[in-house]
Amino acid sequence: MIRQSGFTLIELVLSLALGLIITAAAILLFLTSQRSLSLQQGLSDVQDNANFGLNYLTKDIRLANLNNPKSILNDETAYGGVVLTSSINATKDTQTTPPTPLSNLVHTIIGTTANVNLVSRSSGMTVGTVPAWSGVSNVQVNGSDISSDQLVIQYVPQYLTDDKGTASTSDDVLVGGYDCEGNKLEFPVNDPLDGKPFGPQVVVQRYFLRADDNNVKTEPNQPLALACDAGHYATTGDPTVVTRYGDAGEIVMKRVDYFRVLLGVQNDNQRRYISVNDYMTLATPRPRIVSLQLGLLTRSAQNVGNDTVTKDDQEFVVLDQTVKVKKPSVATTKYVRQVVSQTVALRNSVGERGE
Repeated sequence: MIRQSGFTLIELVLSLALGLIITAAAILLFLTSQRSLSLQQGLSDVQDNANFGLNYLTKDIRLANLNNPKSILNDETAYGGVVLTSSINATKDTQTTPPTPLSNLVHTIIGTTANVNLVSRSSGMTVGTVPAWSGVSNVQVNGSDISSDQLVIQYVPQYLTDDKGTASTSDDVLVGGYDCEGNKLEFPVNDPLDGKPFGPQVVVQRYFLRADDNNVKTEPNQPLALACDAGHYATTGDPTVVTRYGDAGEIVMKRVDYFRVLLGVQNDNQRRYISVNDYMTLATPRPRIVSLQLGLLTRSAQNVGNDTVTKDDQEFVVLDQTVKVKKPSVATTKYVRQVVSQTVALRNSVGERGE
């Protein structure tokens, strides 16, 4: 009699079942790892945005009012500080004929670059059209759309004279570093007689949200980014335009759903933070500005899958506003969001309290 060996039917079923369980566990582990990787990459993206972008932003903003002999910052401080007014919306000095605008941008600047939507703005003010401030955001408050803010500062760089290694002064230039768009601040000391800017220049920098052309079609809302637009005008004479100002600028932080700015004002011995709109509705003379608060709702550029834990319409507190992300009209992959904020003391506004 020939002996035969093998597995019984029960043993085969058990082995197949065990194999399927092990395979399923391996697949589940793989999918969980992929989801965890996507989440970690999303969090890393948001953190990088916050750490590098916010540091770059605050470093620039601290330059506000640099090299301005007047330390009191308000809506009438010319050549420095936070830019709230131009010749269009400034309080006028009625003691002169004709009345002179007491504006942050020197009152001789007129036309396109004096547009009120190229100075600091906030929710509640009339929005303009791109590339000026349009108030775009991806959030709502109590079911209604709310505009993102715009911050504009100006300062005079610490210029150094470059003699180009020659004894002649005709080729001397002033070098003041770079503006927020990466443009080199280099101007001839003497008039080159070609219509181009020369001598010390006031640098104007505008921070606002705009759509990013480099985006993915599957993104849930508008692909917004924080951008900076920079220009300059002469510290002397009667400049009529801010050169190279009023365009789309360069991106500083990718994927920002909302941008909020509050002005830290001091009146007597009291300090408080208010919006640009609230500040401009105060009676003149308006209080001194000593600091700024910046709040941004940032979003990861990379999706984190379809995890139901991450909601499409999450609520976030950004400084004084509780906002809810606009829910996409169609189901999309999810993204990580984080609020980043910073209080910036305007050190160039300290000076003597009487100045």
